[in-house]
Amino acid sequence: MPNLRAIRHCTIWAIAIGLIACAPVGPDFQKPEMELPASFSRGGVKWNRESPSSQPRPQEWWKSYRDSTLNGLVERSLSMNQDLAAAAARLEQARQLSKAARSLYFPDIDLGAGAERTKFRFRGPGGGSNYGNNFSIPVDMAYELDMWGKVRRLVEAARSTEGASRENLNALRLSVAGEVAQTYWALRAVDANRAVIRQTLVVRRKALDLLTKRRDAGTISALDLSRGETEVATAEADGIRLDQDRVTLVNALAVLSGSAATGSAVTERADLPAPPNAPNTVPSELLRQRPDIRAAEYRVAAANAEIGVATAAFYPSISIRGSGGLDTAEIANLFSTESLVWTLGANASVPLTRINLLKARRAAAVAAHQAASAEYRQIVLESIREVENALQVATILEQRQAAQDKAVKSARKTLDLATKRFNAGLVSFLDVVDAERTRLESERLANVVRAERLAVSVSLFKALGGEW
Repeated sequence: MPNLRAIRHCTIWAIAIGLIACAPVGPDFQKPEMELPASFSRGGVKWNRESPSSQPRPQEWWKSYRDSTLNGLVERSLSMNQDLAAAAARLEQARQLSKAARSLYFPDIDLGAGAERTKFRFRGPGGGSNYGNNFSIPVDMAYELDMWGKVRRLVEAARSTEGASRENLNALRLSVAGEVAQTYWALRAVDANRAVIRQTLVVRRKALDLLTKRRDAGTISALDLSRGETEVATAEADGIRLDQDRVTLVNALAVLSGSAATGSAVTERADLPAPPNAPNTVPSELLRQRPDIRAAEYRVAAANAEIGVATAAFYPSISIRGSGGLDTAEIANLFSTESLVWTLGANASVPLTRINLLKARRAAAVAAHQAASAEYRQIVLESIREVENALQVATILEQRQAAQDKAVKSARKTLDLATKRFNAGLVSFLDVVDAERTRLESERLANVVRAERLAVSVSLFKALGGEW
């Protein structure tokens, strides 16, 4: 059918002309410029965006701690966490919307089928009525030439939005893994303090037994015995409070892992390992692998493309419309050459009375781009602050741990001396109580510092996008 072939050729040429006729209007995307430090200890240089081929791959940074329990908790959370499931669904939504935007490159073609029977009357002398049939298979085509790049900008915006959704998912994965790790180390700190309390209770109960025997023998007063009873009861209360803290943290890990808190359990471990070694300085280029920064950059790109869409609305709209198909009064002739009909035409329109509306929409798009750019810069500044905090606090905590370890050693020595002097009758039991309290507090503070170092190391992993 030569006529259908002509329609097809015209459609292909129209698409080609629409795609290559003009460069898209509106500004091309440029990443917001910022002056960033070369590292977190030296002068500033410009930070350039990585190419897509050099972007970092996800890192299993939690394995740096060499803890199988932590590995299992994080990996289960990454596969079962419901917030991640929701983010993955939003990514799929953005991906499908991007695919829908790309369909605008092609014409709308509709195929139909119809059958009609009509009764009509003749007017005038000898009038009467008659019946007529009509059978048709119409094909309608409509296509707007993308002369000014409106569709290309729409596709650009949709792809950037998809990229932002993808990086939002990566950022949430990093956040969930970090929250699991920090909750786990908080749990380990509670377990370490529970072990200290249990050991303290053993010592205090032995001391209470000894005090009871001495009171019965008349060598000490009831006051010393009462103090011993108070210390035992206080340690028992502290242990119960730590049991409560442990239940809360175990349940939090269950929810992060996408499980119900009922019946959840985590194996108790009282040791707190040293965190992975942190570098003295970190080059700012490593911030490029932060998914929240990449997501913010995609949002700027999407907002920039929307300016092009708003700009293209000022230009004439040129569209091609065509129709064809089969039309006949006799169904037996429906597929014959004589039944073929077609029409092809074009029209153009330009806005006249909506100029103020279009100006307002473009101004709004520009403002949205400015907002996205400012948000991008703020996220970068926040990322630098987070890295600086983590690096500096890690160094400070290392010094604190060294000092606290000395305090623990000294407190144990003091307790030993106080106990010997009490047994020799040189001091009251109050001196032993004070020394034992100091020793307990020093050991618990040491556990706190170790847990803080582990938590800060997790913060550094997160601040650097998962790897250093």
